[in-house]
Amino acid sequence: MKQAYLVLLCAGILSLAGCANQPKPATPGAMVNPKAGGAEAAWVERQRTFAQMQQWELVGRVGLQLREESWSFGLDWAQRSNSQYEMQIKNPLTGGLMAKVMDTGSQVTLKAADGKTYQDTDAERLLAKQLKMNLPLKNLQYWARGIPSPASKVDAVKLDTFGRPTRLQQAGWVIDYPSYEGGGANALPSKIQLKQASDRVKAKLIAKQWKTRF
Repeated sequence: MKQAYLVLLCAGILSLAGCANQPKPATPGAMVNPKAGGAEAAWVERQRTFAQMQQWELVGRVGLQLREESWSFGLDWAQRSNSQYEMQIKNPLTGGLMAKVMDTGSQVTLKAADGKTYQDTDAERLLAKQLKMNLPLKNLQYWARGIPSPASKVDAVKLDTFGRPTRLQQAGWVIDYPSYEGGGANALPSKIQLKQASDRVKAKLIAKQWKTRF
C-alpha cells in the first residue's frame, strides 16, 4: 500500500538538480505586462517558455511525510509529454527498483516490486482508491519546473530578482523553492518543498540530475 502511494505521489512531485544558488528575495507584487521589464516580466516569460517543455528527465531523491509516517526513496522520472510519463521508484540505499508507474495519457499502470499491478484511467483516482487520499498529481509536473499549473488560479506568488518563484500557493498547496540549479531566469529548481496543511502532507525533492532540451 505504501509503495502504491509513493509511486503515485511521485507521478507529479518531481523536480530539480543538485546544489544551487540561493534565490534572492524580492518584494511580491502583481504581475505586469512583459514590456514593463523587471522580475514580473521575467516571470511572465518563464511561464511561457516552460509551458513548452513537454519532455524532460529527472534523477533525484524524495523525502515524504504523511501525517505521522515518513519515507525516502530515489526517483527516476522520464516525462514524454504533458500527459505521458514513466517513473521508477528506487530503494534509497541499494538503488533497487521498488515500483514503476507508467501513464500513457489514457491509462495509468502501477507495478510494485512484489509483482502486483494496479490500473486506472486517472492517477489521482487510483491514489484515492488505494489510500483514500486526493493529491493534485496533474499540477505537480508544472510545480516541479517552477511554474503554476494551468488547471487552477494562483493564490499567491513571491519572486526573486530573476523572476523565479520562491513561494507559490495554488490549489490548497504551498510550494517553496529554496534553491535553483544556477543563475538566470530559466534555471530549474534544485530543491522543492511542498506542504498541504489539511491532509498533513509534506514532501521534499532534491535532484541529482536534470535533462531537458533547453
